[in-house]
Amino acid sequence: MSGLSVKRLVAGYGGDPVLREVDFEVPEGGLLAVLGPSGCGKTTLLRVLAGFHPVSSGEVWLGGRQLTSAVPPEQRGIGIVPQEGALFPHLTVAGNVGFGLRRGDRGSRVEELLDLVGLAGFGARMPAELSGGQAQRVALARALAPRPGVVLLDEPFSALDAGLREELRADVRATLKAAGATALLVTHDQEEALGIADHVVVLRDGAVAQFARPQTIYTSPTDLGVALFVGEAVTFPGVARSGLVATPLGELRTSGDGPGTVLVRPEQLILGSGGVMSTVDDVRFHGHDATVLLRLADGTQVRSRVQGRVEVRAGDSVSVSVDGPALFFGDTP
Repeated sequence: MSGLSVKRLVAGYGGDPVLREVDFEVPEGGLLAVLGPSGCGKTTLLRVLAGFHPVSSGEVWLGGRQLTSAVPPEQRGIGIVPQEGALFPHLTVAGNVGFGLRRGDRGSRVEELLDLVGLAGFGARMPAELSGGQAQRVALARALAPRPGVVLLDEPFSALDAGLREELRADVRATLKAAGATALLVTHDQEEALGIADHVVVLRDGAVAQFARPQTIYTSPTDLGVALFVGEAVTFPGVARSGLVATPLGELRTSGDGPGTVLVRPEQLILGSGGVMSTVDDVRFHGHDATVLLRLADGTQVRSRVQGRVEVRAGDSVSVSVDGPALFFGDTP
C-alpha cells in the first residue's frame, strides 16, 4: 500500500522493549493520531519512524518502500514538526520554509506553502517577530515544502494556550488535507486526538490497545482502560443479566453478562427527565457547556455534562436519567 505501514514493530533501549509488536497503517493522505500517556512509547515510535532510533524487529513501509535502520533520516522522505517549531532564528520565515529545497525550487514553493498555512506576505519576517501559533504554521510549511511521504507532528500544540490550540488544530488539519499529505500526530491530549484525526492508535505499555476511527474509540472502546483514558466516565460495579444491569442510576440497558464494570459518559446523564433523584453538589461553568456534580441517594457522586443554559444550583434536588445504553466490561477471570 502507499502511505505509512508499521508491522510488528519492536524497539527499546538496552535490551528492554519499549514498543511491543506495534501494528497500524496510515493510508495515503490520511491523518493518524497516536494517543497515550507519558511513558507509553509515543516518543520512541516517532524516533524509530524518523530514523533516529533502531528497531529490534518488525518493518516500517512508506510509499511502498521499506525503511530500515540502514536508511538514514535524510533519505526517508519524512517531514517533522517539533513541539515548539524549532525554527532557525537567524533565517527569515522564507528561509526557514525553503531550507530543505534546492535553490532553484525555493521561490514559488515557499510562496505556495506560506499561502497554504495562512501566512502570505510573512516571508521577510524573522522568527522572533512571530507568535507561537505563527511559528508552528511556519514549522508545518517547512515540513511540507519538500513534499515528504509522511509528516510527523510531535505534540505541536502543547505549548499554546487553549483557545489558540483549538484554532490551530483545525487549521493544521485543513492544511494537511489541502496538501494531500499523509501525517502522524503524537499526542497525550484525548480531545486533540479525537478531534483532528481520521484514525487513532491508543498506545498502552508500548503495545496497541486499540486502533480505530475516533468515534469508535470513544463509543466502543476495546476495554475499560481505553474507555477511561479517552474521556470522562461514570462507573459502577454491577452484574449484567439479559441486557440489563442494576446501578445507583437505575436499571440500565447494556451488553455482556456476569459481573463487571458499568460505564456511562457524563453527557448521557440527563437532568429533569425522570429517573432517580439526586442532589446538586456544584455547578462548574465552562463557557460552551457546564459540569453538574450530583450526589445520588446512596452517596455516590456523578458528573453530568450539560449543554446550553443550566437551570439548577447547588442544593437543588433534581431527577437524573441515562440516555442510551451503558458500556459494560466484564471482570477478567
